[in-house]
Amino acid sequence: MNKIFELGEPVVLESSTKDIEVNDGDSVTLICNAQGYPTPNIEWQKADAQPLGSGHIRQVGSQLHLYHVTSRDSGIYKCLASNLVGFGSEWTLKLSVRFRPYIYCQREVDQATDFQVDVYMECYVYGYPPPKISWRKERSAGLPNMKYDKDIWNSQKYLIEATIPEMSICTDCILSRLTIINVEQADLGNYYINATSPGFLSEYGRINLYQTSDCQQFITHRNNKG
Repeated sequence: MNKIFELGEPVVLESSTKDIEVNDGDSVTLICNAQGYPTPNIEWQKADAQPLGSGHIRQVGSQLHLYHVTSRDSGIYKCLASNLVGFGSEWTLKLSVRFRPYIYCQREVDQATDFQVDVYMECYVYGYPPPKISWRKERSAGLPNMKYDKDIWNSQKYLIEATIPEMSICTDCILSRLTIINVEQADLGNYYINATSPGFLSEYGRINLYQTSDCQQFITHRNNKG
């Protein structure tokens, strides 16, 4: 007696890989389980349209192998199942790569005729999980070669803002801006931005605010620590 198979569109099963977090440098396998007749073909895509053909990513059957992942591999992945009957359901999952925070500070220049101006400093802070960000100012303790740092908070003197840039600018990053209101002589000096994520060493960037002799030009000079 001949066995009769009923044609059917493919269906991706709930046993497929769900949202997952891994550490920078780890390897991970994403699995897409699908059923249907004829046997479904599986295609993996990244939702941001980035190609998957680089040397550290390889698809074998229904599995997508990622070797030695970096933060660039983070994102939404799609599993598409199809056969001769048609396209079936698709499966999406989010891959998050945990990595040590790092900081990139932009250089800003502001002009003024006197001290009573506002000056701002901007830094991009990268990391996952999202780092905790803080600002502080280095100041003299009144003794030679003795210095200590002052934590900076929102006040009449300082404004700290954080925004999440569009994904076209950066991913897993925060733009942190420190505005110094009505700059005075005492405000000149070194400013530090700190980024801390659980399980990783802290990272910091340094910006120096100083006054030039010409037109009382205020300059912030970046010094990123890698």
